[in-house]
Amino acid sequence: MIAWLDCSVGCAGDMLLGALVDAGARADRVRDGLGALGLDGWELRFDEVRRGAFRALHARVLVDGRDADPGAGPGDHGPGGHGRGGHHHHGPHDHDGHHDHDGHHDHGGHAHRPWREIRALLTSAALPERARARALAVFQRLAEAEARLHGMPVDDVELHEVGAVDALVDVVGVCLALEDLGVDALVATPLPMGEGHVHGAHGRIPLPAPATLELVRGWPVVPAGRPGEWVTPTGAALVTTLARPGGPPAMVPERVGHGAGRRDPRDVANLVRAVVGRPGDGRGRDEVVELVCNVDDMTGELAAPLLAALLDEGALDAWAAPLFMKKGRPAFALHALVRPADADRLAEKLLRESSTLGVRRSTWTRDVLDRWTVEVPTPWGAVRVKVAGRGHEAWHAAPELDDVLALSRSAGVPVQDVHLHALTAWAQRAR
Repeated sequence: MIAWLDCSVGCAGDMLLGALVDAGARADRVRDGLGALGLDGWELRFDEVRRGAFRALHARVLVDGRDADPGAGPGDHGPGGHGRGGHHHHGPHDHDGHHDHDGHHDHGGHAHRPWREIRALLTSAALPERARARALAVFQRLAEAEARLHGMPVDDVELHEVGAVDALVDVVGVCLALEDLGVDALVATPLPMGEGHVHGAHGRIPLPAPATLELVRGWPVVPAGRPGEWVTPTGAALVTTLARPGGPPAMVPERVGHGAGRRDPRDVANLVRAVVGRPGDGRGRDEVVELVCNVDDMTGELAAPLLAALLDEGALDAWAAPLFMKKGRPAFALHALVRPADADRLAEKLLRESSTLGVRRSTWTRDVLDRWTVEVPTPWGAVRVKVAGRGHEAWHAAPELDDVLALSRSAGVPVQDVHLHALTAWAQRAR
């Protein structure tokens, strides 16, 4: 799956989280995943609100029963109501005197957390591997921005607001929502930069905020056309770390979600839109990258878990093929078929976790069928059936093997019986 993030009005962590849940990420899966962090006293709510003429979801983090933005009233905040950037943001106001952020003076879980502590927390938590990698990359980028701003080693950076409970919920929550949606690649619009200044603990601070400006280096930006802060550091870090810039990509949209900021200005609908769908040009054609490396000093027992890990981390397919190398040495080639956006990351995994010294790349154009999943009943429980075809016409169908095996074990019936019943139920439904 691919997601396009429309951040043309603004962007904050809670807005992105609300948009992804509104687009179909399951709120209970996000909350369960966040529970693995072992943080106490927090609650995540999703309120249906209106921004302009549109309904949307507003993600709210409560710490010890209170809004994680203490003292904030409706309409008083910037795009997401969060100044979750670097520690230079304390109680700023925009140039019109409207309160854009909370005080962040360690209220309601706003503890000062060093980057090394956040890294240890995320590394040890029982998170899906890709969600963990994405969250670590976002916080690494934030820490590096702070280190550049303050001229200090990255590991010594204390991410005060960013390390707080509410920002951890935002960043990790977005990564968990992407995982639940099965999003492999993200594309996002240019980010709107507001004007004016804020007042913080370090005095008068210009907008865009220094941390935000560090984070958008190399990313296209446009004038917001209105005063105030419309992109928070957390929002900037999530977008610039996880996405590539661009307009709507070639895709088949399947879900659309709207994430609301706290502010509700009269002249614009303060929303982030998330459009989720299948990549391609609508004709069943897309581009993929094949990664290949030859190994002659690695056993098949070690190669098998590496292939499984490649699939877990987003490879479209992964396999090994036997071959003979120079001097007649038996060997095999490891192959991974990946999306272009994943090629760098998965090539590095091959280099790091196999014994190869190099990885070859080839870009291919492929024709693919549309794919979808249908759940059918059997006498022992439901089974998902994977269906492939063009448009609404199904050409192939196959029961999900994991479901078949699970029912076979639990009911004590042969695997082929469950498989046959599932196919029969699908055939009856498809008539």
